[in-house]
Amino acid sequence: MAFEAAVSEVDITPVFPPYPSLWMGGYGWGPRGNHGEIARRLRAQCLVIWDNGVPKVLVRADLISVPRDVHQFIRGTLVDEGLVAVDDFMLVASHTHSGPLYGDTRPSPGVMMGLGQADVDAVNGTTWLITDALVQLVRDTLDLERTAVTLAYAEGRAKIGFNRVGNGGVLDAVPVLRVATTGGDLFAVVFGAACHPVSRGKDEVFDGEFPAVAAEFVENELGVPALFLQGACGDQEAEDPHSPATTEHLGEVLGQEVVNVVGDDGGFAPVTGPVSTSMIEIQLPFHADTTNPDVRASLRSKYRMRSKVLDLLDANRRHADLMVRLIDNGELPTSVPMPIQRWRFGGLSIIALAHEPLSAYDVKLHEEFAGNLWVVGYANECEGYVADNDTLRSGGNLHGGYEAGWNEGDDKIAGFGCFTISYAWPSPLKFSNTAVAAAGTTERIVMDACVGLLNS
Repeated sequence: MAFEAAVSEVDITPVFPPYPSLWMGGYGWGPRGNHGEIARRLRAQCLVIWDNGVPKVLVRADLISVPRDVHQFIRGTLVDEGLVAVDDFMLVASHTHSGPLYGDTRPSPGVMMGLGQADVDAVNGTTWLITDALVQLVRDTLDLERTAVTLAYAEGRAKIGFNRVGNGGVLDAVPVLRVATTGGDLFAVVFGAACHPVSRGKDEVFDGEFPAVAAEFVENELGVPALFLQGACGDQEAEDPHSPATTEHLGEVLGQEVVNVVGDDGGFAPVTGPVSTSMIEIQLPFHADTTNPDVRASLRSKYRMRSKVLDLLDANRRHADLMVRLIDNGELPTSVPMPIQRWRFGGLSIIALAHEPLSAYDVKLHEEFAGNLWVVGYANECEGYVADNDTLRSGGNLHGGYEAGWNEGDDKIAGFGCFTISYAWPSPLKFSNTAVAAAGTTERIVMDACVGLLNS
């Protein structure tokens, strides 16, 4: 039988009041907030596909990221209400760097921006207003009239970015899922790309960035809802120069390619049911074994030294102070949890990775899997970068070590100005100093889990 579908959206642009916080996410290392200017309103969209009467719920939102506690609250609420099975809900952030700061854990508002408790409380107020809107969006979409649809998949190509780390290629694939009525009319389009939405630059304007421009372009051209899913763009940077004009240009380039792909009926392969879904959670160890008391003592000594020599206003100092407190309180993390989700249709598999995966995972997964594969990043929760082994072991030699999490010759401690600072982790992720990732290292753990899901 045909699938059934429903789609809807909600505006999640913070405006004061009622939103208590207009602090923005995406950039460090000081305060950055919106003052009411909006280039494009921020949206959350929900597509429900019923497979033999069972709903598969996809939510995508113009947010920088979703922290773990918020993701778990949203999923738990929907599951507890009996609206969707635990593996049948997928939440994807666009990773716009021109949206609100969402959540108070990772990235840490105190470390990344130096916010005090009153501002963090305001951030939480905005976070929960948006969270309530996302949950209600799912409820409302599930209550809509269903339309019998067919699905089909194709890919285009659009170069809108470059590899900022410099040790890999550029992802230019544009995956497109066409949702059409059984009568042949277009119903919705889901499309993707892998590129950091930083094209606008570090201003104080709310904007869904180039993904929003592309979605609006597709909607205007085709007359149906268009939903963007971010890819493995941890090292994929939007083309320079970063400016509002570049945002418009890149969005139009991407949007036009989606329109072109949809217009080529012969390029699509059928996507059928039944749909098999699975979700697992792996643990990514740190390069410093924080379960070891001697290692914790060594880290405390290093962070205490940083705290003594760095200025109070330095984000690296704020991070060092936090690490010392966590060690003293027995609360230092011992690993990074990473949910991985797989939706398998006939003719298409979607693998959805939490966090900020680098492009190497897209490349390597396509090498391992022969069928149509859509690799999604920033899925369900995002609390740091997940680099491949080559990037991890290179440390500060590549892009200052930002994505690797370490520099200055010390691979056990968070590097100055690296993602491990803003995301408040004590150490980079585990790697091996070998060309091929060794067992028990980050890349090997992630790849083994993904391949296992794809082949199960």
